[in-house]
Amino acid sequence: MLTEAATLLRPDSRPFTTGSAAYYDSATSDQVLVEPRIHIRLELGDSGLEFLALVDSAAPWCILESRLVEFAQDRLEELPRDVAISTRLGRFEGRLYLGELKLLPDDGEELSVAATFFLSSEWPGGNFVGYLGFLDRFRFAVDPPENRFFFGAVD
Repeated sequence: MLTEAATLLRPDSRPFTTGSAAYYDSATSDQVLVEPRIHIRLELGDSGLEFLALVDSAAPWCILESRLVEFAQDRLEELPRDVAISTRLGRFEGRLYLGELKLLPDDGEELSVAATFFLSSEWPGGNFVGYLGFLDRFRFAVDPPENRFFFGAVD
């Protein structure tokens, strides 16, 4: 059942979003914040693996931290394409994969979204969800005063 806390409406009163969850300013509780970020709670398909990932609209794909790479590779579809990314942490080579990411709500309905992942065992950073191949595949909105991330399927 949709609640007010989960649903944002379009001008014609159709739902824009069907789920919402609190987002976190950091991925860990002991991290000293220079500035708050948007970390959302996700599950890799139906694997039971839940984790926080930074919403990064400038990232080309979803990126998982190196400790999750082996687990993820066994559950994702490998694409026949080696790629490299250049980040503030340096240049990293890896491979692209396809799979599902599930947005986990506090209110409303969960949402499974097809995602494109860049996986590299050399990646020294955290988990990111990028615009291309994930954020561009569903509707979302952010309510900063309430630390809420809203989401819904594109129809």
